[in-house]
Amino acid sequence: MKEEKLYSGLDRKIFSKLWQYGRPYGGKILVIFILILAISGIQIVLPLITKNVVDNYIERSYLKLVFNDRSIEITDRYKAYRVMSDNIIFLPSNLLNKEEYLELQRDSLILPEKYLIIKGRDNLDELEQFQLNIIKTDKGNFIPYSEMQKIPSDKIKTLRYDDLKMVKLFALLYVGLLLISFVFNYLQVVMMAVVSERVMYDLRSNLMRHLMSLSLNFFNNNPIGRLVTRVTNDVDALREMFTDVFVYSAKDFIMVIGILIVIFRLSPQLSLIIFVLLPILVVILYLFQKYAREAYGKVRIALAKVNSFLSEAIAGVLLIQTFNQEGRSEDEFNKIGKNYYNANMHQLLIFAIFRPLIDILSYFTLGTIIYFGGKGVLIGEVSLGVLIAFISYIHMFFRPIFDFSERYNILQSAMASAERIFLLFEEDDKIRSPRSPKYPGKIEGRVEFRNVSFEYKEGEKVIDNVSFVVEPNESVAFVGATGAGKTTLINLLLRFYDPTDGEILIDGINIKDMDLKFLRNYFGLVLQDVFMFSGDIKYNIILNNEIEENKVIEYAKYVNAHNFISRLKKKYKNVISEGGSNLSTGQRQLIAFARALAKEPRILILDEATSSIDSETEYLIQDAIKKIMKDRSSIAIAHRLSTIQGADRIYVMRKGKIVEMGNHSQLLSKRGYYNELYKYQYLKT
Repeated sequence: MKEEKLYSGLDRKIFSKLWQYGRPYGGKILVIFILILAISGIQIVLPLITKNVVDNYIERSYLKLVFNDRSIEITDRYKAYRVMSDNIIFLPSNLLNKEEYLELQRDSLILPEKYLIIKGRDNLDELEQFQLNIIKTDKGNFIPYSEMQKIPSDKIKTLRYDDLKMVKLFALLYVGLLLISFVFNYLQVVMMAVVSERVMYDLRSNLMRHLMSLSLNFFNNNPIGRLVTRVTNDVDALREMFTDVFVYSAKDFIMVIGILIVIFRLSPQLSLIIFVLLPILVVILYLFQKYAREAYGKVRIALAKVNSFLSEAIAGVLLIQTFNQEGRSEDEFNKIGKNYYNANMHQLLIFAIFRPLIDILSYFTLGTIIYFGGKGVLIGEVSLGVLIAFISYIHMFFRPIFDFSERYNILQSAMASAERIFLLFEEDDKIRSPRSPKYPGKIEGRVEFRNVSFEYKEGEKVIDNVSFVVEPNESVAFVGATGAGKTTLINLLLRFYDPTDGEILIDGINIKDMDLKFLRNYFGLVLQDVFMFSGDIKYNIILNNEIEENKVIEYAKYVNAHNFISRLKKKYKNVISEGGSNLSTGQRQLIAFARALAKEPRILILDEATSSIDSETEYLIQDAIKKIMKDRSSIAIAHRLSTIQGADRIYVMRKGKIVEMGNHSQLLSKRGYYNELYKYQYLKT
């Protein structure tokens, strides 16, 4: 697998590939987007409700203007709201724009006092007892705000009943919108979690399916830990990006655009403060993402070195302790750890600068808004409700910027993970079934190698022009020194690799023309190192195949495994620990024989199946081998020549070639390479 490059920015190709997994859930994603729009709209509307309540009901005031031609001309556009008496004009204080207000103020047409309107004759009779300076008009009675303190609070509640009623209604509306926002937010979170989990499930399943389709050559060249990380940690990083970055980034973008539009409509003058700061914010964000990306890359490289060293040191701890290298190993790890520490501190420094800088900018903006907004309220340019709304919007505006650093870090990690995942998807080292597979007319189990050669590395032949035949129901063995190419023959026969030259036939058909599943169903395989899966003994025999309980027991009895299994506490339900460590080597191999037999193969392959066996179970295993080899073709690979003396034919391999052939007696009588191997083992024994 290609070594992943250092992620250097957003990649449209990666987003395009991710969208391929999200496309099947496009309808749900559209609903999520609509919910985000609704939630953002509600949050933007809430400060406007506050502004409306403050300006129109809590601080509902009127300006008192001098009655003349100029004031009438300026207020003509507000006829629907204007109240005129003999020499006075009353106008709601939040209607005039800045130019109109300044012109009236410059001409001394605005009187300093603000007034509250009280409607109704009954209310007027109650007010007269307080000796207030009331100005009566046909549309209501105006009372100076400065004289409101003369009225008892219970009377004010009565006089402002309509205002209090509207405040209650808007408060209920505010709470109602919050509840709706909560429901929408809940639905959005749940739907996004479901969609992201489904997308990650599909991605993880496809990745696992892709991995299982790759050849053994790929797995020989790539560490297992790295591949496990791709399927687990890297996919989880993508899920975090879906749930924590995409959704909230979309929401933040909508919020920021919506806030800028609303504040500009509320007060172009105050909104200029935000628009002036925008270039500064853009520069800060650009510099942050630039240096944060570099720092993140350094952390990744340093962490990879830490993990690599730890993996190697733990795996080789026996040698480290044997050769007294603990001190050197510790010093080397401290040096690598120091680099990792420095990389992390560099990244933390960037974050430590960014957050306080944004804090200072937000406080400066807020203070500027309060100063100019408060000044505008005092001179009547801006209403109190607008100032309160602006303060709320400033907090809302800076909230996503505060979160930018954390989300950018998640995005960096996720995009790096996506890059590694899709690099893995690009691996095409596969053994494929033909589009139009061929099938034998009769399944007999005849194997033929015709001039087969194979190279793991170009120019280094492991198998060199090998030809042989295994007839149906014949037992054949391959012997030779380590590295002679015996196991490679099995890998070629099972088509884990394709030969460089020559062809392999089973029942007269080239295995390249066979369906892979059909081909591998021919074989039962027992290896030297028996692999045990997590689960009980029964599972390790049947491997998800549908086999009846009595059939499993029958197979186990046939290969002499039932006796030790029946002595276990839970028998066939006894759970095997990791790697089968709670079973002896011989017991694991007996289970492997039962596993091979359960498949009912036409060809049996024994690859060093009797090596490293304790003497107590060797007889049971030899008996099991004789039984399962009966009535089927068998190919045995062994170092211990005593285990294959009964084979119909023995092939002796040396440096990838077959150098001798015959049965045990014939080979000994030739006094060749087989005889040397036999004498060496006999003398050693």
